[in-house]
Amino acid sequence: MGLEVLITLVCTLLTTIVIARAIGPTRLGYFNLIFWLTSITCSVGSLGIPLTTFKYMGEFLGGGQKELARAVFFYNLWAQTLVALVLTAVSLIAVFILVDRDYRVCAILLVLSMVPNMVTFVPSQANTAAENAALNTQGAFVGAFVYVVAVGLSLLLGWNLVGIAAGVLVYRTAELAVKIVPVLASMKTVPRVPLPVEIRKRMFSFSGLSTGLMILQIVVWDRSDIIFLKLLQPDIRQLAFFSVCFSVADRLMRVPQTFANALSATQMAEYGRDKDRLFKMTSQASTYVLLGALPILVGVACVGGPFVRVMYGAQYLPAIPVFIIVALLSIPKAILTPAQTLLYSAEDLGFILKWGCVAGLINIVMDVTLIPHHGAIGAAWANGVAQTFAAICIWARVLVRYPVRIDTSVLLRLGAATMAMAIVVLGIVAMPLSPVMKLGIAVPVGAIVFIITSRIFMVFQKEDRRRLLSLTASLPSPVGSSFIRLVDFLVPQTPVV
Repeated sequence: MGLEVLITLVCTLLTTIVIARAIGPTRLGYFNLIFWLTSITCSVGSLGIPLTTFKYMGEFLGGGQKELARAVFFYNLWAQTLVALVLTAVSLIAVFILVDRDYRVCAILLVLSMVPNMVTFVPSQANTAAENAALNTQGAFVGAFVYVVAVGLSLLLGWNLVGIAAGVLVYRTAELAVKIVPVLASMKTVPRVPLPVEIRKRMFSFSGLSTGLMILQIVVWDRSDIIFLKLLQPDIRQLAFFSVCFSVADRLMRVPQTFANALSATQMAEYGRDKDRLFKMTSQASTYVLLGALPILVGVACVGGPFVRVMYGAQYLPAIPVFIIVALLSIPKAILTPAQTLLYSAEDLGFILKWGCVAGLINIVMDVTLIPHHGAIGAAWANGVAQTFAAICIWARVLVRYPVRIDTSVLLRLGAATMAMAIVVLGIVAMPLSPVMKLGIAVPVGAIVFIITSRIFMVFQKEDRRRLLSLTASLPSPVGSSFIRLVDFLVPQTPVV
């Protein structure tokens, strides 16, 4: 699973760079606006069904009630499919009325891709609830491969945005097929039972709150600032600058987030089995996610200037400060999943909803205040400050109300190693070298400095060694051997006396 995540990350990141350079910030701004609107329609229009699937399938599977988990899956699958078809029909009408002719075919293809995208939510959450995140990773890998091929053909043959939109439709369909087939196969041997009325009532109540949370998720975590950039900023390039930087930061968080998402299913199941283990798991998951996210996001912020110059070119130079702000202020979002999953499993959604509304209000007020004069930079600050506020509130709730304890000594050692890496990288970036040389030197040197200082400051402990070595099973032999040597350096094996 680890190699597939890495390949998917690299391929999708490189694809976004190629598209940005080939299309340019003006046309990319319009395309990203349409793409974001269709994605948000899918999320809000799902009415909390995916999260409800995850919550109740995880609970019933953890309790050994597979027949109820099956009933939840099919009930939500048909509901989601019906909602997807209705929303797509309404969106197609809106395209013919509202969208400019130059972008209409592109918009139609993106709207059609809403059906597989929305339906995929349910088997994705079913796989996660079954603690089988590898199937989701495989689906994402196949989808990414199809998308890369489609984008390559589109740019080579001159299909431009229409070809890219067609690629989105094809890759979402392929991803749906890969994810849903194993789920349907696993359900064949499970007895069929009707979904009890009392469970339906619980699900409706949970999905209602989940829908509210989804709207807040969009406002605070999912680039709602794009709307304000379109309304308040006449330069459409600002929309592209913001969305490109946000996409890069989002993709860089995929590796630690994959780990957090895989553990979230176990957290849901442990709520019905062993709450003490759930609380301990929440603490450990947050630490490991931060171990992956902090050096990556701080590192890319340090090389933001040469990275944008080399990868995106001169037309994206105004995005450099946006990139740095987005990378640094994405750190709170990176560590949110374990705490959020704990509150979901305990059905403590009212707190998230209340304080999420406050975070959303902060985001909107800052957008309206900053975007007219500062464009994408203002949007980056608004989004990042709101995310930080929401993350602090959620973690405060977890630490105060539940017996979750964070090892602050590990966080201090990690911070020291990351700071040492940042000082060295910034020193290289400040040298009178070409952007290519700065990037080529700073990245490997920064990685080496972080590895060495992690050993000096003993960021990883003896108990971490076993967990790290367990990851080698998902890596090819040559990569696995190198990873074992890395673990031996970070956490030397204690000799047996």
